[in-house]
Amino acid sequence: MGFFKVTVGVMGSSKSARAIAEVQNLKIRNLRTLVLKPAMDTRDGGFICSRLIKDKVKADLLVSQDESINVNEIIKNNYDYIVVDEFHMLSEQQVKDLYKISAISNTNISMYGLRMSWKGEPFPSAGLALGYADEIEIIKMVDKDQHTLSHHIRYTNGIPSPLVGDEESIIVGDLDKTSYTTASKLDFYKIYQMLGQVEE
Repeated sequence: MGFFKVTVGVMGSSKSARAIAEVQNLKIRNLRTLVLKPAMDTRDGGFICSRLIKDKVKADLLVSQDESINVNEIIKNNYDYIVVDEFHMLSEQQVKDLYKISAISNTNISMYGLRMSWKGEPFPSAGLALGYADEIEIIKMVDKDQHTLSHHIRYTNGIPSPLVGDEESIIVGDLDKTSYTTASKLDFYKIYQMLGQVEE
């Protein structure tokens, strides 16, 4: 049986940098490692990249949300580790498949990603992964008042985006007209109370 570790943090908290460092460390130790990431993460293409470091790691497997993970095929390859970046973009079934791999083989799973969508709601895949986790690491970041940064606010043309519509995922970083800002839950609710989108 392998272990199932989940590392979560807000944007800019060094999740991808840690994933890159883990992959590099595993390969130096000659451990068979599969690097997996969601195809939905179009910002960095087929690589795990970080704004914090220059190094990057090529993903061995890119999966779209409607694609199943071939559990038996992966187990046959006798991987020591599977490292997953941006796991919050995976489907719930893909998270279940990865957990199953750790449960019925000796492959260890190490997941990196976000907990919360920009709507202030947990990603379903993140909630599932955290429930399955043998070990959870929360990368803590704080603001100037020492409030923990836990939420994201999406700004469009400098204005907080309404908490409506179908899109929930934080797929890319800063764009020309759209950007994401990390915030404490206190600031998140203050902003959306002013906009009349959450209850007083």
